[in-house]
Amino acid sequence: MYFQFPCEKCSKKLKVRDENVGKKVRCPYCHHTMLVKKPESPVIDTTIDVSASGSTSASRTSSSRGGNKHVSSGWADGTEVSLSKSGMIAVGASVAFIALMFPIRNYYLGELFLDRGWVPFALVFLMSWSATILVLKYFKLEKQKDSMLFDTLPIDISEEISEKTVSRFIEHVKNLPVDPRESFLVNRVLRGLEHFSVLKSSSEVSSRLQSQSEIDATAVDSSYTILKVFIWAIPILGFIGTVIGISAAVGGFSGGMDKAADISALKESLGSVTGGLSTAFDTTLVALVMSMLVMFPSSSMQKSEEDLLNWVDEYCNENLLKRLKESDQAGSSGDEKDHRRLIQRTIDKAMANHHAELQTWIEKLEGIGSTLSQQVVKSWGKIDDKIREQQEAQLAEVKEVIRHLESVEEKMTALQSAHTSHLEKMNGEATEMAEAAGVLSQSFNGVQQGLNGLNTVLMNLGEKQVLIQQVEAPRKRWGLFGNSKRVR
Repeated sequence: MYFQFPCEKCSKKLKVRDENVGKKVRCPYCHHTMLVKKPESPVIDTTIDVSASGSTSASRTSSSRGGNKHVSSGWADGTEVSLSKSGMIAVGASVAFIALMFPIRNYYLGELFLDRGWVPFALVFLMSWSATILVLKYFKLEKQKDSMLFDTLPIDISEEISEKTVSRFIEHVKNLPVDPRESFLVNRVLRGLEHFSVLKSSSEVSSRLQSQSEIDATAVDSSYTILKVFIWAIPILGFIGTVIGISAAVGGFSGGMDKAADISALKESLGSVTGGLSTAFDTTLVALVMSMLVMFPSSSMQKSEEDLLNWVDEYCNENLLKRLKESDQAGSSGDEKDHRRLIQRTIDKAMANHHAELQTWIEKLEGIGSTLSQQVVKSWGKIDDKIREQQEAQLAEVKEVIRHLESVEEKMTALQSAHTSHLEKMNGEATEMAEAAGVLSQSFNGVQQGLNGLNTVLMNLGEKQVLIQQVEAPRKRWGLFGNSKRVR
């Protein structure tokens, strides 16, 4: 939205956007910089004679400009920059830059521009030309922003723009201290007022302003064509320098191979090879850096101009189209309205029943939607209950399986303990059998020894006869004596 406020120095009435409250702006009349403050209650002086004030302001404006007459609205160059003017400035800037490089020509920075062939000079010229265009466009953009502060459609003339007051608005816009061709806003408003004075239709004016908006957008886009060409050409020049440097390096290397026997000639050829490679890489480096230095400011400037066009469109929608009023045309009876309004009202009346029917259908659809929602909620509740029951049944089965597994585990544990005890018992029996076998082995050894001793005795006796007689010993009174054996 826009609001009106007077300049602190020249008291001219200006109009500014709400977004600029609290910011500093410059008056387009006296170029005084001031802080924008939104008035609490705007006051409009309606006692001033409009025609007198208009003529007075017109004469004062024309006298302050030295009788300079504005050209009627037409093609607005906007922020278009003259290529010849910017090119001449770029030539001077390039010469000045090269002159600044001479004192440091023995350093690396000076060698980049003075000892790398003709490509760095071309790059400096294109860079200077691009920078000049951007600077000139910046000043034009600032002038465009200053013109946004003009109150092009003051309420002092009339709150509504009709056939009776449109000529006064046109005169006021033409008397503004700005050329309409240098301001998108002034040119757009002036063209809209002129169209309304001829066509007398707000819809036609809206269509014409839409077309003018597209024309302005195309003009802004076309003003960046040469910059886009420079952004494309600068890296290409860098690659050309690369090709030139590599060609020189390859040529020097091939010439050095022919004189490989001469050490001094070989060193000279290697110097030409390294010089060619330095030219190749340094020109590419300079070109890429310059391309980036042009690309970023160019994109930022283009975005600022597109934002300006959006502000102009908003201004026309809020302050011009909303205030246009078509006058009623008198017919044979004096009360016949304009045919467009009659058609519009007839269409609205005919569509009233359809709108009511459509509203009824909307209400029915809303009822059906609520019913469907309730049914869906109920169905989901049932499905949820079924899913919950199935989950509970599955959970019970899982618990039963777990209990069965636990019982099986207990049985396996008991079997394992029984098997362990059986193994221990078998180990004990095996130990006892081993001990018995040891005793038996000892007994067999004793019998073997006895048999060996008997065999030895028999061999010693030879053919001797052995008489074994059992004699019963006499009984003693006080004791027992064993039997005595006599051997002969």
